[in-house]
Amino acid sequence: MAYTDIEYKFKKIGKNVTIGKNVYFRYPESVELGDNVIIDEFSYFTTSVLIEDYVHISTGCSIIGGKDSLFIMREFSAMGAGSRIICRSDDFINAGLTNANIPSKFRKILEKKDVEIKKHAIIGTACVCHPGVIIGEGATIGSMSLITKDLEPWWVYFGVPAKKQIRRNKEEMMQIVKDFKNSLK
Repeated sequence: MAYTDIEYKFKKIGKNVTIGKNVYFRYPESVELGDNVIIDEFSYFTTSVLIEDYVHISTGCSIIGGKDSLFIMREFSAMGAGSRIICRSDDFINAGLTNANIPSKFRKILEKKDVEIKKHAIIGTACVCHPGVIIGEGATIGSMSLITKDLEPWWVYFGVPAKKQIRRNKEEMMQIVKDFKNSLK
């Protein structure tokens, strides 16, 4: 098990977890990591976190939104370098101050919603995901896409905003998963 220079006190940590240098968890007591997880250098988390088995988060990703927001990555999912997951956003149009250091009675929170990335979903490099989004099982998002709503399972999406483009082959993927799990026995 490899850690950053700071040894965090996680809520749960599985086997074969690799956390690169300069990875920051604001609320490590609200972080659960499964087995075979890799989180690359310079990633940043300010939410509660649930990451299942065989997940990779590439370098320079940020997941923001506060301790009362939850970020979930299900097994065999991945996130490309420089992607941003936003679980909470202030209202920048209507009345209210913004910024995390302003007491909540003077702020107007527009959205505070969990984000979930289902099994086998892949977020490409430099994507941005808004609060409350569920990325369906097996969905894939192309680089530099903007995700503003739930994505259907087993489709490839890309664009600003991300739009459904190409159907993925679920049956082929499930066979590969079955073969992989059998190889572990």
